[in-house]
Amino acid sequence: MVTSKLLVAGVLALDDLKTPYRSEKRIVGGAGIYSSISSSIFTETALVAAIGNDFPKAIMEKIENHAINTQSVKNLNYPTFHWSGEYTGDMSQAITHETDFQINEHYDWEISSEQKNSNLLLLCNNDPNIQSKVLKQVNSDLIAMDTMNLWIDITKEKLEEVVKQVDLLFINDAEAQLYVGEDNLDKAGKKLLRKGPKYVIIKRGERGSSLYSSKITKHLSAFKVSNFIDPTGAGDSFAGAVMGYLSGVSEFNEDNMIKAMNYGSAVASITVEGFGTESIMNVTKKEVEKRFSILSGGPGRI
Repeated sequence: MVTSKLLVAGVLALDDLKTPYRSEKRIVGGAGIYSSISSSIFTETALVAAIGNDFPKAIMEKIENHAINTQSVKNLNYPTFHWSGEYTGDMSQAITHETDFQINEHYDWEISSEQKNSNLLLLCNNDPNIQSKVLKQVNSDLIAMDTMNLWIDITKEKLEEVVKQVDLLFINDAEAQLYVGEDNLDKAGKKLLRKGPKYVIIKRGERGSSLYSSKITKHLSAFKVSNFIDPTGAGDSFAGAVMGYLSGVSEFNEDNMIKAMNYGSAVASITVEGFGTESIMNVTKKEVEKRFSILSGGPGRI
């Protein structure tokens, strides 16, 4: 088995999802699927995750049809990770009703020997204790992680340990403010850099994204979406696309980070135009390139 260029460690889930426009039960979700599908547009991707005895075989086939290596996806005789929640109003924040994490009690996040030397690693939003387990197994040139307010609130000390060990931190605007206790986003970004990463990317939803490093502060626009359906997975798609693009560059620097972020915004804009994974599952490189061209100042930019 060939080592993939990018290893994505993230949850696969079955979600109950409700928006003002639609409601569905037991649909596929989780950061792992959004990030790996998005990264596979650009690079050879492997996924490490667990699925339960209730996870549809048809979905695994769809994942594999995107040429994603699933050797490190373990099938366990327990229910798949489950999330139930909804979006209301402007859909800027999800309301969580229920989560079922029990599969994590029976899963060690073991990575196959072939994937331990993947060039890049993306630690999707997860318990920092799990992120640490994965981190200890790999030897990658660029390591990135995502997190959320839950882990900042309940396990900040462990989160700090993991953040110190990564090169790139993805975090959204509200979480960045919460993490460092700073309302000004530029100040928050610089404070986050002092925690260890070489780069910090703050995701700002429809307002775009911001890059922070020792050399630069750069604000990028989001792609203007005309048919906004569901924000679920947008941030995970963004991170997956960023890492997918970076796996093909010869140097990790600010210029390439900016290009990667424009690709991330292009892919995220496609994700939100469908319910759940419906749009991202059918994404084409041609459409991504079209939106990237607009975002980066090419033909079609207004």
